[in-house]
Amino acid sequence: MTTVERGPASQAGAGDEVDQLECTLRALLQEHQHLLGFIEQKREAIRTADIQRITSICEQENTIVQRLTELEKRRIELVGLITERSEPEAKRPLPVAAIAETVNEPARTRLLALGEQLRSTMGEVRRASSVVRAAAEALDRHLAGIMHTVQSALSRARVYGSRGRLAAGAQTHFSVDLET
Repeated sequence: MTTVERGPASQAGAGDEVDQLECTLRALLQEHQHLLGFIEQKREAIRTADIQRITSICEQENTIVQRLTELEKRRIELVGLITERSEPEAKRPLPVAAIAETVNEPARTRLLALGEQLRSTMGEVRRASSVVRAAAEALDRHLAGIMHTVQSALSRARVYGSRGRLAAGAQTHFSVDLET
């Protein structure tokens, strides 16, 4: 159990909360690292236009995001409790670095390191996500262009829409020979 150095934070239970915060930060870091791995897999699936793999990865990412949401709620709750005990007059929750300053070594060093690793990993997730989002949007535009070309080729009406492009829609007629 971690002992807390100063003031009201030394009340019973504060050390347990700091330990729980450390565990929660570790879990958040681990989940963000998993998410980063899935983002890389999704980038590769987009590169090869493997739609089924993209869908599967998105489902797995959703599971991780749900776990991250629960862990973040727990982190916020713990930070609030620790803040309330160590600085009852605080107008907002203390950052992890400030909480780390209220505990003895080696917990202080672990909290500071976890906070920094988590910030860094979250930044990587943000950057990788934006790259994958741009790639997914490019794939979407490419596939939409292919669909438009196919619809235009099959359209008998050859009617132009308000944007100056061949309109596709109800006029599309085609047949399939099922006997040959």
